[in-house]
Amino acid sequence: MSDARGDAVRKVETAEAWGEFCTLLAKAGDVVLRDDIAASTFERAEGLRYLTRLLRAGLVSFAEATGPKHPAFRAMPDLVKMGLDNPDNYYVSASVNGRYTYRIRGQRGSIHYLSFAAQNQNFAARDRISGGAGHLEDSELTLDADGRFEIMASQREHPGNWLRLAEDTSQILVRQTFLDRALERPVELDIECVDATAPPGPLDAGRVPGQLLGSAMYALGCAQWFADWVMEFRDKAPMNAFHLPDAEQHRRVGGDPNVRIWLGLWALAPEEALVIEMTPPDCDYWNFQLGNIWAESLDYRFRNVHVNSGGATRRDDGSVRLVVAHSDPGVPNWVDTAGHTRGTMCVRWVRAMTHPEPRCRVVRQAALAADGA
Repeated sequence: MSDARGDAVRKVETAEAWGEFCTLLAKAGDVVLRDDIAASTFERAEGLRYLTRLLRAGLVSFAEATGPKHPAFRAMPDLVKMGLDNPDNYYVSASVNGRYTYRIRGQRGSIHYLSFAAQNQNFAARDRISGGAGHLEDSELTLDADGRFEIMASQREHPGNWLRLAEDTSQILVRQTFLDRALERPVELDIECVDATAPPGPLDAGRVPGQLLGSAMYALGCAQWFADWVMEFRDKAPMNAFHLPDAEQHRRVGGDPNVRIWLGLWALAPEEALVIEMTPPDCDYWNFQLGNIWAESLDYRFRNVHVNSGGATRRDDGSVRLVVAHSDPGVPNWVDTAGHTRGTMCVRWVRAMTHPEPRCRVVRQAALAADGA
């Protein structure tokens, strides 16, 4: 037994591995106390809840994973949110290794938009995030008469549907976008590693300390990374305005290359509303959403915190006016702040050739009816 493995086993026998996990996890709480965020008590409470959600995601990814030779597509654990997650999206992912070859089988379903991305998005090692490798979206897929498909994912090119992996690829992320969740059916998916020759073995005690530390590092690294990301918004646009990130930077951090996203910070006093006016370009889909200061989407299960191209009310000229307000002002396209006084926001275009800037202005909510729809 090597010295490193022997030390890991000893830490399991003495439960020292658990103590190290708890010590590292405690450092994640420092993100909630950052001076540059200046969070209120309410926001810090959201931040602590956010850390518990990130930890759930880390435990599923590291402590429960069966390894890259036995992957499975899994949805993000319930209510785990990060990086201005899209309320219209259903995300599933599988842990993989770029050295191996994978076969993905599926049935297209009726979901509005579908894409596959090979990524290195290990927030447990946030300094080594290198963005995506291959990307494959629904318009590029070859389907049979029943809407079924097969994709080969590997570094070596394959005929037909092929998703390029890189040497450092660690996951395959599947984005599925709804226009109407009540009517559309997500894709059915399976994945197998063609290099696997046996089922996974029993739990290896020597790996447990690393799995625990990886889970804690995921929560810590993800919280730090997205807090830094949000704080950068302040340097790129005024409050209650948008900026358009560089397309290559968007790709580097794992963004879908078919999506361009306008990002911003918003803040409103109790009597204020934010009016956003835009003329959406010719595109496959667009939406607007609010998030909190931790870049979590707001609670779209119970609140009207986003609007998309399938449900927005348009003017005769094709333009759209969105209204962000603390209570319903009785005008079309109201977006609820859900008890928040500030946060993050974004507008997404999918498969758009142009990216017009949304125009923003703060008004008194009482003046909205007279302002015109």
